[in-house]
Amino acid sequence: MSLDKLSMGRRILLGSAVVLLVWSFFPWNGFSLGVSGFTVASVSWNAWHGAGVFMGILLIALIAWEVVLLIPDTIKLPELPVKPMLISLALGALTVLLGLWRVFEYGARKWEIWIALLIMLALAVGVLLRYQEEGGNLPVSGGSPAPPK
Repeated sequence: MSLDKLSMGRRILLGSAVVLLVWSFFPWNGFSLGVSGFTVASVSWNAWHGAGVFMGILLIALIAWEVVLLIPDTIKLPELPVKPMLISLALGALTVLLGLWRVFEYGARKWEIWIALLIMLALAVGVLLRYQEEGGNLPVSGGSPAPPK
C-alpha cells in the first residue's frame, strides 16, 4: 500500500505510535551517583516501568488495530457494536493518558522523557485527526450548539 493513499491523520497516528514504541525503550528516568567528578553508580529506567507497562500494551494494541483496519480485503472484521474508529480513539486516548501518567510518575526525569511527551502530543493529534476524518465531530468552542434545521 502506498503512503500517498493514507490520510494525514492515519499517517500521523501510525508514525507517532511507532516512534513512541521505539522511544519507550530509551531511558526516561534515572540518576547517577558520583564522587569527585567520577560516576560511581548510574541507574535508569525506561517507559516499561510502572504505568508505562499498560501504556506500552495499549500502544501495541493501537498499532495492531490500525494495521488491521488498513487491510480490510484480507481480514474481514466481524460486526462490531461500535464503529472501528471509536476503538482507535479509545486506545489512543488511553495510551496518551497512561503516557502522561508515566511522565509524571517518577522524579529524576531525563531529557528523553520530554521528547516522549512531544511524541504523545503528536499521537493525540493523529488520533483526533483520524476521528474527524471518519466523520466524528469535535466541539471547537464552548458556544451554544447550532440550531437544528
